[in-house]
Amino acid sequence: MFDQRLIKKIIKAIGIKKSELVLLHFWGEDSDLEILHNFSCEVASIGGSPLVLHQSRSANAKLFEGMEEGCFSENYFKIFDTVDIVIDICMYQPVQLGSKLEDSQMNYYRKYMSDLFRALESKNKFVQIRIPTEQFAMEEGIDPELFINDMYKAYDIDYDNLKIICEDKCSELKNKTKATIYTKNDCELKLELTDRKWYVDAGEGDFPSGEVSIAPVEKKTNGTIYFEKLWLDTDIVVTDVILKIINGRIVDANSEQMLEFINELPPNGDIVCELGLGMNPNIGELKGYTVLDEKKAGTFHIAIGMNHLFGGKNVCMMHMDFVGYGEVVFS
Repeated sequence: MFDQRLIKKIIKAIGIKKSELVLLHFWGEDSDLEILHNFSCEVASIGGSPLVLHQSRSANAKLFEGMEEGCFSENYFKIFDTVDIVIDICMYQPVQLGSKLEDSQMNYYRKYMSDLFRALESKNKFVQIRIPTEQFAMEEGIDPELFINDMYKAYDIDYDNLKIICEDKCSELKNKTKATIYTKNDCELKLELTDRKWYVDAGEGDFPSGEVSIAPVEKKTNGTIYFEKLWLDTDIVVTDVILKIINGRIVDANSEQMLEFINELPPNGDIVCELGLGMNPNIGELKGYTVLDEKKAGTFHIAIGMNHLFGGKNVCMMHMDFVGYGEVVFS
């Protein structure tokens, strides 16, 4: 159960300091508000100042259905200037609405969300917490019982020890300038890491936590890489995939379905933008839910798309991780 004990562990792991202004950005309905209040209490109990922004699908649909131009002007977003930490608390997939809007009203909603995230993305910490709910599982196309159990296990970890493990790994890799990923079918992918920094996610980023990652030099990833299974969407799964990467871009694949997916990516979406290592020992087998899969101890992941927010130079509207097993050698 996502009880007060677990919320206390998570808030402690985030590392909130006294007097910091913490925006609790809540994505859920009025019936879910108790969990928001529980987070507020824990933030206050360590000296942080909770500020609440509630995003309800049903309420937002009504709000933007009748909204006129001029609402949510530039002045509105200035109220977030003094926020130190943003914590997204998601009872279901964020941003989505509960009903369809007319095109003109939907454009207002898109602009509001775009301006809001632009105002929040530069804060000291931006944390996202996905609450294990049946609705979340259904939207991800995962068996609810498995999803809820696996998420709870991944959350209920010794965060102090996890941080030590992740920081030790980053220290070990700090001066490494190259990485080679060896996977099945004699695949070998070489990545250049020179002048790039390793990042720790042990409670200050995307929950469930447990990974170290780096943005490789965008134009210096070359070779091939194998994945036993890739989930491209909730109902699109490709197996035994080999990707060919030249000068940082995916240029070929042994799967027509994968090629179609690559060809439909937005500008710069085919660029390898991240190398990550899973560090959370409480996560079981890969299930197609990247938020869990990429944190599993013993896995690696590469990502395509955006990395300019964590040490890279690739600007893109998307970021997608591919999780697999193999041997990663650094030099």
